[in-house]
Amino acid sequence: MIWALSLLSCFGFIAISALALLCPRLCGWRYWPPERAATWQHSSFRALFRLGLYPLIAASVLLVRATGVWLPAPGIALMFAGFGGALWVTGKLGWKQAFGTAQGLVVTGPYAYSRNPVYVATWLALLGWGLCLPYLPVAIPLVLWGLLYYIAPFLEEPWLEEKFGAPYRAYKAKTPRFFGP
Repeated sequence: MIWALSLLSCFGFIAISALALLCPRLCGWRYWPPERAATWQHSSFRALFRLGLYPLIAASVLLVRATGVWLPAPGIALMFAGFGGALWVTGKLGWKQAFGTAQGLVVTGPYAYSRNPVYVATWLALLGWGLCLPYLPVAIPLVLWGLLYYIAPFLEEPWLEEKFGAPYRAYKAKTPRFFGP
């Protein structure tokens, strides 16, 4: 059951990545970010992301119950800090804008230090999750999720340049994609 859930989770993250990477090249249209919320791209992204997330959570719970493992405090702390930070940063951006609705360029707060603080915060959480449950049925979907969040900015940046033009290019020139000087 744990491996079946893991495979479902992997399918969700792989499907999003494949659609996002292949659609522009093969079909000539963008999958991510969607132009509007009322599109099949937006709806399918939400469904596929949930297919990645919910089975991963279920597999994790089943592994904890099956192994009786005590979750290490550093892993739990990273998960809470990472997911909490990702939610906070998404709130700063705006929930609609986080899912493809261009409502204005956000360059202040955490976005003054990273163009993608949601992804950076989520990576911390994924690292914590992996420290808590270092088992392949959990590790593989976590890595796929992390890779999806590595790929996403490269897909979003052309869209952001198209929407915001010179102000985005100036922001891009002075603010790191993920983190750093």
